[in-house]
Amino acid sequence: MTATDSVDVLVHRALLYGHEDEFLAVTIPFLREGVSQGGRPVVISERAGLLRRRLGRQAGRVEFIDPACWFGVPARTLTAYLAHAREHWWPRGPLCLIAEPVWRARTRPEIREWGRLESLLNVAFAGTPTRLLCAYDMRSLPPEAAEDVSRTHPELVGATGSRQSTLFTDPAVFYAERNRAPLSPPAEPVMSRGFAGEDLAGLRAFVADAADRHGLPRERSLALVQSVNEVAAHVVRSGGGSGSVWLWSADGTLICDVVDAGASLDDRFLGYFPPTPYRPAGAGMWAVRQLCDLVEIRSGADGSVVRLHMGRDPR
Repeated sequence: MTATDSVDVLVHRALLYGHEDEFLAVTIPFLREGVSQGGRPVVISERAGLLRRRLGRQAGRVEFIDPACWFGVPARTLTAYLAHAREHWWPRGPLCLIAEPVWRARTRPEIREWGRLESLLNVAFAGTPTRLLCAYDMRSLPPEAAEDVSRTHPELVGATGSRQSTLFTDPAVFYAERNRAPLSPPAEPVMSRGFAGEDLAGLRAFVADAADRHGLPRERSLALVQSVNEVAAHVVRSGGGSGSVWLWSADGTLICDVVDAGASLDDRFLGYFPPTPYRPAGAGMWAVRQLCDLVEIRSGADGSVVRLHMGRDPR
């Protein structure tokens, strides 16, 4: 444990490596230290086999989680982190976690959302007995993801030690920057419909029909209908009172914009953290983020847009 580590203060580091030897030079001491302190470190990486072989018998003291199952939808991954930490990891003692996201077949909006997730981990785990080591293979890391690493991790680590990231950005600032990036324009053809308070049933039928035309399975269709209804109900209840919905298909995904031209949306980490009896605000948007593959929000003086992505296959 270094001078910057503490049992009750988050340590969030990024490991950028270009060879397996560099990866092992940092991760093996990290895991062995966790084991020696009486904990059961956690690994979520496709390099689990490499780590098992190098750890030998100590591998039985490490929990390995399949990254293909874990790194599906960013919002669900954040929820899983928090749930596992509270229910399984922290009860065993301080958490030592190695995480290496899977980047294959990620779209540009998804890559940007994973960067947001890394930033939000600094909020989610603040003041907890947690050491996070996020690994990035520079040989396959998308360039945009590489640009985010120094801004979302307070510390960078290598075989020679760790150092503070001079580019680290406050999560609230990073989040706001992400929300200023323009959304890509809808692809043709587009199906659209207006809505107001008295016709949400008609809106639900419209979205269900579009999902059926797109070939979404019933479970995915119901999830999209529920999500659109939740966002539209918020527009009616707390926004401008009426709005419009735009649907189109892109790269096998059905995309839906819920537009409120009459009001902006207060979006400070909206829907990312699970609601509690003491913090019920944002419960509806939290459910929407769990149901959809990706949710993008843009809000300003001229109104707001909530963009929902739903693919045919669950993630």
